[in-house]
Amino acid sequence: MSLVVDKMAHGASTSTIRLGDQLNSTSQLVSKGCNFTLGFFTIDDTNYSYIGIWYTNDDHATRAWVANPNAPLVTDTVVLTIDNTTGKLVIATEGKIIFNVSNQGMTRGTSATLEDSRNFVLRDKVENQILWQSFDHPNNALLPGMKLGYNVTSGQNWSLISWLSDQIPVNGAFILSWDLKQKQLVVRRRGELYWSSGIFESQKLIVNLDWLEYHYDLITVDNAEEKYFAIGGINGPFPMWFLTPEGRILDRDNSLYLCIPEFCYGYQLDNGCAETGFPPCRRINDKFELKNGDFLPAQTTSSFDDNSSIGLSDCMESCWNNCNCVGFITSNGTGCIIWMGSNEFRINEQGSSVSKYLFVPKISSKVFEIPLRGHKDHPNSSFEEEVMIKIPAVVNISGHQYPSVD
Repeated sequence: MSLVVDKMAHGASTSTIRLGDQLNSTSQLVSKGCNFTLGFFTIDDTNYSYIGIWYTNDDHATRAWVANPNAPLVTDTVVLTIDNTTGKLVIATEGKIIFNVSNQGMTRGTSATLEDSRNFVLRDKVENQILWQSFDHPNNALLPGMKLGYNVTSGQNWSLISWLSDQIPVNGAFILSWDLKQKQLVVRRRGELYWSSGIFESQKLIVNLDWLEYHYDLITVDNAEEKYFAIGGINGPFPMWFLTPEGRILDRDNSLYLCIPEFCYGYQLDNGCAETGFPPCRRINDKFELKNGDFLPAQTTSSFDDNSSIGLSDCMESCWNNCNCVGFITSNGTGCIIWMGSNEFRINEQGSSVSKYLFVPKISSKVFEIPLRGHKDHPNSSFEEEVMIKIPAVVNISGHQYPSVD
């Protein structure tokens, strides 16, 4: 059994591991053109380790792919290897397999190569056959060469899934996919339609098309074998899109948002958000805003949900649907702290407190034209009022009563 780290120690980088080779926690694969690096990395907030791929020259080492997002590693004695018995790409420790990276394998002439496209490919060299490839198992990142869509012949589906938080690569709440019939990008949250881009073959795109087409080729394919959307990099050193833990789409420089707001509330039909309706106690233009400060404890109570499988969007959904909820945050990216009560909030002008998402009711309204059936804000109800809120050092913005302003 050979160690890839031995080759690295002598200054000879390699892009390939073969049957019996081991990649340990201090060694890496580097693609032939040095575009990408594959290796182990540890997230400081959790001390969990993962195998990932990143642009070699990216100072931030932004992860373009993670092999084991839902199976974090807790020991530094793990290795990435091709199993001698099955030919599968596996993570093992002390001879024991703890995670199968690939679901296919071959015990003759098998090797795994990190390519300059970022694709990590397991091949049967004898038959010149691809047994498994990382492009068929994306996480939250879309790079040139990858696809969102469907392979009619093989039944392979390609979609992105968000991380749970910025520091936790466990599968999150959002999925980005290509709508084969409408030919548009769609984001779903927990299986329900959340946002759509508009049809690419029309002029009804909820995107900054000029900006996109300057930085990327936008590719759509629809034939008997494949139906997919893809991007090609034109300008920029690290072309890739990310589906964020909040369900937004941006690129490596955080400059691409495709007009997805911070939260979809079920009424913002002009920016791609799906019409899902909303609780009777909420109204059009009600929203949450991130404010630095503290709720007054005499007027509010807080509760903590330490469920490690829920993230920021789950906290927002929980608060939005609870008429008594006036604010929320997550605890280090997972779980929820929820505030309920009269919503008296003291702004911290120095910004030295913990920022919280604060429920902010609409401050003015008009006769609404957005058709939300069965709701008091439906245009047929002729619901019309004007509410103004003064924002002093102490803000009272109760979900049920609003102070008048002279």
